[in-house]
Parts: sequence; C-alpha cells; structure tokens
Amino acid sequence: MKQFDFGKNWEAFSEQRVDTDRLALACQSLHSLLQKDSLAGLSFLDIGCGSGLFSIAAYRLGASRVVGVDVNPRCIQVSQDNRERLIPRSPVQFHHASALHPDQLERLGKFNIVYAWGSLHHSGSMWAAMRNVASCVAPGGVLVLAIYNKHITSPLWKLIKQFYNQVPGIVQRVMILLFAGVIYIAKFLLTRRNPLKKERGMDFWFDVIDWIGGYPYEYAAPAEVEQTIRDQGFSLQRYVAAKVPTGCNEFVFCKLDQ
Repeated sequence: MKQFDFGKNWEAFSEQRVDTDRLALACQSLHSLLQKDSLAGLSFLDIGCGSGLFSIAAYRLGASRVVGVDVNPRCIQVSQDNRERLIPRSPVQFHHASALHPDQLERLGKFNIVYAWGSLHHSGSMWAAMRNVASCVAPGGVLVLAIYNKHITSPLWKLIKQFYNQVPGIVQRVMILLFAGVIYIAKFLLTRRNPLKKERGMDFWFDVIDWIGGYPYEYAAPAEVEQTIRDQGFSLQRYVAAKVPTGCNEFVFCKLDQ
C-alpha cells in the first residue's frame, strides 16, 4: 500500500506559511498544554518533528537540549531549514529515526519531555510506537501524546485515505478541494468557530491535505491510550478531548520516579 509523503506537505507548509508569528503560536500552544511558563533546564524530544516548528518552539521556551526526529528524510531537511531561518546557529538537532526502532531511540538518551503530537498514529504500528517512545522519558519526566479519536466514521476515513494514495495526482487534488469544503462546514457547525483560525501555528489547507492523505492511519479510544501508557509506569496528568469527533485527543502523562 502506497503511503502519504508527509515531508512534501510539511515542505510546502514551511515555504508558504512558517514565520515568526507561527512560531509564537507554537510556543503558546506548548505553554498551554504543558502548563509551564518556561522549559529552562529541561530536555525535549520531538517525535515525528515534521516541520521542526515545535522543536524550535521548545528551544525558544528555554529547553536546554532539543532533538527532533522523523522517519521522513525530507522532514529532517525541512526542519533544519526552518531552524536556520528562525533560530540560526542554535544547537537544536534533527535526526532521521523511527519510533518503531527502539535501538534508534535508545541512542538519543532520556528526556524530560517527550512530545509525540499527531505522529504515532501514522507510524503503521501505533501501540508499539507508544511503548517505544515512552521508554525515552526520564524518571519524573513528561510524555505528550496526541492520537486520533476512535469514532464510528474512523474505518470510512481509513478507506478514503487508502484510496487517495492510490489515485493519480489530479484525482487527489479534486478530493482535497471537495473535502476542504465539507471539513470547513463540519468544523464550523461543531465548534461554532472559524476553521481558518488554527491553533498550534498550523494551517487549515495543509491540515486538510494531511487529513485526507495521511496514511498509515490508526485511532484509539481515550481509555485505550491511557491504559497502555499507565502500563508503562505513567500517570495521566492532563487530558484534552478532541474538538471534533475524529480529531486528536491530547494526553500529558508523568512518568513515575523509579
């Protein structure tokens, strides 16, 4: 089964959208989710770094060591380009690595904050990826996850994504245009907010492309995620429910001291 090129989408997003204003929104998002004014003295691992925006935001918030990893080589290049544009000569590192290869993660060491927002459900083996990244958290550290919510329509969306990745580019573009309108209306009706005003420094158009094409694709009920991570020696510190039925539920777990 052909997979979606996340790197291509992050590259276009970075070229057309990423700037200091987007970085400020990303910093605000980290501050809000982690409920920390500063990350000073903390190490930060960004799993599935994409554009590198949140690795860069963590550094801006004071993190002493920041590493971003992604399985897509183009994402690493895009992240490095964004680093040089937004925080030139900074020590933020980006490496090609997979959440499905524990040996690759082990070489990076332990981190105070491990951030895997919206990435593990695209790994092709989500539950294994969760357990692997949980092992990267230092005792007393924090694991942040965002995982697609399990909904009655989730299997249908999986079929749509599979179809998208098998058809020619012109059909893909038509699908994006059609679904952009549907998603815009659905989000507005559910949230009563303008879907074009995105949180986390993201962008509606590129999020639609990611959503329609993003395959591999998995999802989970909140209780399933919580139990899996609890079994790895964590307690749930904070939970933020998805704003739309198939959106991402956000989890902040704290690793118990051992």
